[in-house]
Amino acid sequence: MSRGSPLLLPLSVVALFLAMAAGILWGTAEISWSERLAILMRSEDAPRGLSLIIWQWRVPRVLAVGMIGAGLTLAGVLMQTALRNPMADPYLMGLSSGASAAAVGAIIWFPASVTTTLGLPLIAFLGAASAFLLTIGLSTRRGRSLDPLVVILAGVAVSLMFQALTAFFLYVGDPHATRNAMGWLMGTAAGTDWQELPLLFAVLLVSLALALFTTSKLDATLLGDERALSLGVHVGRMRVLVFLITVALTGVAVAVAGIVGFIGLILPHMGRLLVGARHRVLIPQAMVLGAVTLILVDLACRVVLAPEELPLGVLLALLAAPPFIYILRGMSRVR
Repeated sequence: MSRGSPLLLPLSVVALFLAMAAGILWGTAEISWSERLAILMRSEDAPRGLSLIIWQWRVPRVLAVGMIGAGLTLAGVLMQTALRNPMADPYLMGLSSGASAAAVGAIIWFPASVTTTLGLPLIAFLGAASAFLLTIGLSTRRGRSLDPLVVILAGVAVSLMFQALTAFFLYVGDPHATRNAMGWLMGTAAGTDWQELPLLFAVLLVSLALALFTTSKLDATLLGDERALSLGVHVGRMRVLVFLITVALTGVAVAVAGIVGFIGLILPHMGRLLVGARHRVLIPQAMVLGAVTLILVDLACRVVLAPEELPLGVLLALLAAPPFIYILRGMSRVR
């Protein structure tokens, strides 16, 4: 199949549905095929306990990780274009570090009643938003548009600050709370329920609509700021929009599943290798790839060491290394 073939996206969507089916039908619980069919058909003969496993645990989890994978990939595409940096990812502006510091601090220092009342997802989202505002504040110069290099450097500084704060919390915390915090830091979709899906879906839908609305401006940005300005693109406003989309997508992803790395860094490049850099084609293709990848990785995390569950971050790091090396080799050949 040639690069950018019109069949590529439909085939990827088919792969997405197959991955979702695998994530729903397979797991640690032993369920026969007849029972699976009865559960999916909502038959009265379906065992109630197994029905709860499928409909209240696996289905919302698969939908959640699919949307998180698609959202982080979309954020990665936008960040790499807006900053014209192939190493940019959704966490570049300190979002993951801010969320980590807030969540770990809440787990270790707050009473359980407070954490339960506020909700760890909300606390993590507020931490990510705080890091974003701090990065933008450090990057803003009066009367001048945001400089990509300044944004990157400010993001690195903010990340280091929040990473140090997280390390301090882990060092002084009691062992039980520290273990819980480490589990969250490595990423997990365990415990995802239906109540978390509407917000994920709404943020993803609005972000996708805004991204598709600005595809021509994103394409122009690849030519450089001066050329984009000559074509009538207000680069500064476009970057602010990209940053707002990124903080929304990353914030809700971190709030639901913790720190899920590499998806927003690797999958945009894989999408470009398949369909090129035109954003109207790249964005949907990369998002489907991100959803498929995270659903399959989450399934592997559940079954590899069953009944124990691997954190998402561990398996993603192992699987991301080979394609990342391949992409780096390709970039070096181009230069």
